[in-house]
Amino acid sequence: MHFLLGLFVALVTLATGVLFTEVFPKWIKHIMTLIGAISSGYAISILIRKISEMSGSFEQPALYSTALIAGAIMLVVIIVTKIVLNKKKA
Repeated sequence: MHFLLGLFVALVTLATGVLFTEVFPKWIKHIMTLIGAISSGYAISILIRKISEMSGSFEQPALYSTALIAGAIMLVVIIVTKIVLNKKKA
């Protein structure tokens, strides 16, 4: 259930950023990107933890350190995607 909530928050921030891209200033878009990356990273870490709990094949990872790593990876993916899309526009 926590995975779905984290995923929902990430999708809502993404949808809000896309729908209101003309209305919001740049700094709000950056904050929404950070919130989306952190919440999706947290959702991914919860999913990893649940999979490890159900499989029992390896020890459960620490939730917050896994969330930080997953959030940082999501942020890098968002930045790289933004750079690639900006190069295609130009």
